[in-house]
Amino acid sequence: MADKDSIGGAAPRAAPLWQTIAFLGIAQIISWGSLYYSLTVLAQPIREELGFSDLMIFGAFTLGQLVSGIAAPYAGRRIDRFGGRGVMSVGSVLAALALFLVGLAREPILFTLGWVVAGLSMSACLYDSAFATLYQLAPDRYRRAVTGLTLFGGFASTVFWPLSHAVAESSGWRMTLFAFAALHLLVCLPIHRLALPHSNAHPTVHRAATGSTDWHWRDWRFIWLSASFAAATFVFSALSAYMVPALGTRGFTVEQAVWIGALIGPMQVLARIVEWFFAGRTSAIGVGLASCALAITGMVLLNSVPAGVGFGLLFAFCYGASNGILTIARGTVPAELFGPQQQGALLGALARPSFAAKALAPGLFAAGLSAGVSMQTGVRLLAAVSTLGFVFFWLATRKHVAATVARGTADAS
Repeated sequence: MADKDSIGGAAPRAAPLWQTIAFLGIAQIISWGSLYYSLTVLAQPIREELGFSDLMIFGAFTLGQLVSGIAAPYAGRRIDRFGGRGVMSVGSVLAALALFLVGLAREPILFTLGWVVAGLSMSACLYDSAFATLYQLAPDRYRRAVTGLTLFGGFASTVFWPLSHAVAESSGWRMTLFAFAALHLLVCLPIHRLALPHSNAHPTVHRAATGSTDWHWRDWRFIWLSASFAAATFVFSALSAYMVPALGTRGFTVEQAVWIGALIGPMQVLARIVEWFFAGRTSAIGVGLASCALAITGMVLLNSVPAGVGFGLLFAFCYGASNGILTIARGTVPAELFGPQQQGALLGALARPSFAAKALAPGLFAAGLSAGVSMQTGVRLLAAVSTLGFVFFWLATRKHVAATVARGTADAS
């Protein structure tokens, strides 16, 4: 049954929440798969045809990530004021334009411009905008809605890595990007236009959106929380680019490292399924703490255990599960910690440092290796960053946790 408040009291009935999540999930698979994951597969044929260096190809992608972080708070504020339908629809149109421009590119300037437009699109149609939209549609069921959506998103790489390879092999990388652009116009755009109501701002949320939009920058909890998410994103982004050689420092062969890395995606989905069943018994902050603890455990395993299938599987589980539920924590902890005010602007502002960390981490890690830092030392530094992420998260949430414990003790007595 649709939530009567999900469209601010408008007369038309909203679609059931599960149906909206399913449609948005399909759009998230396409958006993440085409805008974020496809370049990993398409970089080689682009390099071979255009003669671009890896620095040129992934530098343009990095610039797009930075643009996405800059634009994310603006997209969030628009969702707070007008709902997600328009913002996410514009994101789909921009995604199609971006992929079309990259597919046409023969010179660096058009290639780079395409990824800049892609960055604008990412700020409007990826998780943060979808989370803010879901909060307006069903604030009372937001936690489960976020988990449900991320279950879909977790399959983006699983679908689009082989799909990108198959289409590129048969039709070339340009036609692959043109086909992905068509998916945004023919699938994602109709989903955002039809699955989301014309005005989906919950009355309470909409009134809050008319106030100050920068209050969070004056709150140390927000600063620590954004630092924690950025630290976790930095580790994930850097290690994703160097997973095979990092596992090689523990004595794993290339084949073993590839299989261990391939298990990380399924572990993310498995952790989200587990979170779905325990959502009613654990706070969002508890999920965030669990994510941080799993991340540290995974990095300790990566830094200290000998090569062995069992240890490799345990690392894949801890590391994958951490990243799987981190996405849920990013979407749900802010509402629990700060309340319902301006969720779009809040999520957008939190996304900015994380997008910057995601964009810069591989380059900074590579620069360190080029400067003479060993891979083993680099992995140890990533473990230290992961530990800092836990410290930052605890600093952001400790007062809230203490207050919750005090209330529970008072109620019990």
